[in-house]
Amino acid sequence: MIGILAVILGHISSPLGNFIYSWHMPLFFFLAGFFIKCELSTKEFIIKDFKRLIFPYFIFTTIALILETIKRMVLNRDRLDYLYEMQGIFIWMDYPSLMNTYAFVLWFLPSLFFSRLIIYMLNKYILSVLIKAITVLFLFYLSFYFNIFFGIDNAFNAIIFVFLGFIFYRFYQNDKRLYIMPFILLGLTIYFGIPNLDIAVKSYENILVNILYAVSIILVLILLLKKINFRSELLTSWSSNTMLLFIIHPYTNNISHIIVDKFYFGDWYLKFLISLILLQLFLQIKGKFFKEWYI
Repeated sequence: MIGILAVILGHISSPLGNFIYSWHMPLFFFLAGFFIKCELSTKEFIIKDFKRLIFPYFIFTTIALILETIKRMVLNRDRLDYLYEMQGIFIWMDYPSLMNTYAFVLWFLPSLFFSRLIIYMLNKYILSVLIKAITVLFLFYLSFYFNIFFGIDNAFNAIIFVFLGFIFYRFYQNDKRLYIMPFILLGLTIYFGIPNLDIAVKSYENILVNILYAVSIILVLILLLKKINFRSELLTSWSSNTMLLFIIHPYTNNISHIIVDKFYFGDWYLKFLISLILLQLFLQIKGKFFKEWYI
């Protein structure tokens, strides 16, 4: 739930934007490494992730394209270049190619699909941890020099966080040495400040510092949540629908932006609150009429 709240807040242009961007997308990739089930066959793994990630990607990019077309017609704006948009949706699948519609956040889904698949294949068929690590670092390095169709270069860029999450969950989640992470985070912040990061366009202020900073925040959050161990129906609902909320929030953010700007009251915090209310309303409607709908 913390991750999706950070995403919503980050896309509302709040003063916390730079801080949130420094870790919020690495958090999703890191957590995705937790749930890579190497006991599945390759076919089972691909089919499961395709249904959960790529199928929704195509559904919601299509919806976004239709809604953007309608909006431009109603507001008498320039038409979209549909050849460019279709190439973005079906070939490139990256943020720059999707940014003209509400599909701009959906670059995350194919990137997550391919990064998880690569880590699965490495752990399924390669025994040496050293070779796995070298491969991950090499792919991460390549991601800065090539733009590859299907968002594969973004997958290469994200793979380092997925790999670290995979390793952490299996070997280090109960390691007492993790309690040094708040001090490491404090030291990084004091010495370097908050490093700029926009993983959607592979923009790192300092690659090593960005990775250390993002992972430090993620581990500190995990330690805090282990201590709090808070449960509620609202938390459970949001946590179990994280992917769907991630896909829907650009629409609720835009509605909240229109409401606040039209009536000239409030600021980013009110946009954030309205977006949260709309998302909760959406979850209630989904729970009542679409209980079997799972993303």
